[in-house]
Amino acid sequence: MNRLHRFVSLVAATAAGAVALSAFAAHRKPSLVSAVVAAYQENHSFTVPSAGTLEVAFSPNEGTEHLVVKVIDSAIFQIRVLSYSFTSAPVTEALLRAKHRGVDVRIVADEKNNISEDHSGKARAALSALSTAGADVRTIRVYPIHHDKVVVVDGKTVELGSFNYSDAAAHKNSENVLVNWDNEKLAQVYLGHFERNYSLATPFKPQF
Repeated sequence: MNRLHRFVSLVAATAAGAVALSAFAAHRKPSLVSAVVAAYQENHSFTVPSAGTLEVAFSPNEGTEHLVVKVIDSAIFQIRVLSYSFTSAPVTEALLRAKHRGVDVRIVADEKNNISEDHSGKARAALSALSTAGADVRTIRVYPIHHDKVVVVDGKTVELGSFNYSDAAAHKNSENVLVNWDNEKLAQVYLGHFERNYSLATPFKPQF
């Protein structure tokens, strides 16, 4: 058998083996493809169309806290908050105003930073005030750090950035806040992220 014939035979054998392997996988491992797809879906990103208006602000003392309060004050029926540090009096007051005008307010805050290691008591006081006012407050400890800083308003506006809801972030640190006004598709993505963390969090009880 010359080299050409040997090559053709090798290709044919390889192809036959591949077909047999595929058939075996199809009959014996029906979940293989679905497992691969599931693994992919658990590690994907989201692409949404650009929409609405962008507004930015910076710290220290360059409008970050004011912009966060502006977003909260714009709420008509719903606010969702994901937080690491939560000690800002102006942000707390804005959320209380929202609750008092009938807005549905839910908050998920890092447990370690705001409860077990809150030496000043400011975070516990802020979360307690909101919980007592009727806001749905939860704390989360399933991650080493719950480092999100996000506000979603009325299912259409998203505030995010490095800005923690704290006095230091507003007046001492270099921080940024980005708001995408009126982008419903982006808001839906972040609401999905919120719901995942909300489901993993524990209801907070006021601690005065």
